Amino acid sequence: MLTGVQMQNNAKITRLTAVRRLYIYLVAFVSQMAALAAVNELIGMLSRAWLERDSMLQGAFLRTTAANSIGALLVATPIFLIHWGLAQRFGDALDERRSVWRKLFLYGSTAAGLIVMLSNLGRLLREIGWLAFGGALGAIQSWPAGWLQWGLMALVGVGLIYQWGAVLLNDGDWGQEARFARFVRQLFLVLAGLTGLGIAIWGGHMLIQIGLQMALDRAFGALEWGWWRRPLADAVSQALIGSWLFHAIWRQWQDALTLNPAEGRAVMRRIYLYLGVLIGAITTLTPAALLLREGVLMVIGEGGDSLAGLLDRMTGPVSFIPVGAVVWRWCWATLRKETDAYGDSNESATVRRVYTYLVTATGLALLWVGAVELLHALIDAALVGGLWREPLANGVALLAVGAPVWVVFWRRAQSIAERTDAAGAVERNSWPRKIYLYGVALVGALALLFTLAQVLYRVLLVVMGDPNAMLSSGELAYRLADSMVAAALWALHLLALRADGRFEKAAEAALEAPQSLSERRAALEAHIAWLEAELAAARAELAKLEGGP
Repeated sequence: MLTGVQMQNNAKITRLTAVRRLYIYLVAFVSQMAALAAVNELIGMLSRAWLERDSMLQGAFLRTTAANSIGALLVATPIFLIHWGLAQRFGDALDERRSVWRKLFLYGSTAAGLIVMLSNLGRLLREIGWLAFGGALGAIQSWPAGWLQWGLMALVGVGLIYQWGAVLLNDGDWGQEARFARFVRQLFLVLAGLTGLGIAIWGGHMLIQIGLQMALDRAFGALEWGWWRRPLADAVSQALIGSWLFHAIWRQWQDALTLNPAEGRAVMRRIYLYLGVLIGAITTLTPAALLLREGVLMVIGEGGDSLAGLLDRMTGPVSFIPVGAVVWRWCWATLRKETDAYGDSNESATVRRVYTYLVTATGLALLWVGAVELLHALIDAALVGGLWREPLANGVALLAVGAPVWVVFWRRAQSIAERTDAAGAVERNSWPRKIYLYGVALVGALALLFTLAQVLYRVLLVVMGDPNAMLSSGELAYRLADSMVAAALWALHLLALRADGRFEKAAEAALEAPQSLSERRAALEAHIAWLEAELAAARAELAKLEGGP
């Protein structure tokens, strides 16, 4: 056994090792970024001076700029090489290769390489696309010096990605890292994958919008033609880059899953997929609500634009819908398939509940606001004699989106919470459900308190003989409508809380009630099966930690 002095010495060594790693990898990363910036500036300056004969890049200015870039490069490069050499010398130790600081450096450097490669490649693709769609070479100010700089820097980014990817593989624990190192890898994959998804969605939306706009121009005989070349080149480059990045990151996820099947229910992977579902849903439903709002306004005669103007304004929202629907469908199908194949850990089940109740709360908020807007519009129609078209359109659109979302996800949560087995008990006692139910009850109670106080204030003024307080005023009707909506939703969620309590009491009574021999045997067998499953999972986790690379 270790003595107290030995334990203190080991703790001291661990702290010193962490400080040493922080210093080495931080200095190596900063010096690498400084060298990268100097290389970019030097290549750009030399390419312009060589190919464009820029008068500003001659004489003293050229010498000053070159000296600044070369000086930074000559300082940063040796510092980086020295510190990376130290990191590699210590890298022979297993705990060094698996340290979180090393993973932060490697994935941070890989991210820097991705940014350098994709940003420069995107610029190059935009200019190539401009030429491919009929643009004139003489109109490109970046030719040829900019093309040379972007091409060389894209190659530098490729080299960085390849270099640090090779180091990660050579460390021997890729896909099977320890806890914090695994979190760094998964966080990198989440951020990079969602970035690629966002770029691809925007590029796809732009492609569809340009196509719709071109069709409208053809139909209505627009005078200006050829405007689409530059935006189409931008859209194609974004769609290609975003799709490649998203696909490459997904391949990384799948390779890790092949090496370690437990990755299939990892919490960060589930967060990644649930965020993809949310992004797809928002990208689809938000423009659909805007489209519905415009349709209602047009039906009730509020649309002031001509048909051409209305269609032109709606090409943007409409173009998001097919892209978002594809993303939504793919992420949801993948999520369901992996949940069925790998099951849920405690953490991934919590992620599922957070997602469910977050979407439920969002749908409820849209439903709540939509119902209030719609009631206000109807009150105006009844009391004033006119119809406020904007509140009516807003209310219908919000209700059409919020009500189905809330009903679907609320019923899904309730179907689990109303079960009498262990899954139902866990759902009823989960903190996301408690936060949702008590949060809605709190907001409903405060809204009811405020609105009813306003109603009573008006009534009391009338009772006291105030001639300016009219019971038929629109303001009083507004507050009554607000109170009705708040009271209905408040009561619904209080009933859900009460039902949760009744289920818990029924479960406790069932446990205390005498059981027959067959019921007792079935309960024990179910408990033993659960314990064996937990023991198998713990042994698998222990074997993964002790097995090494």
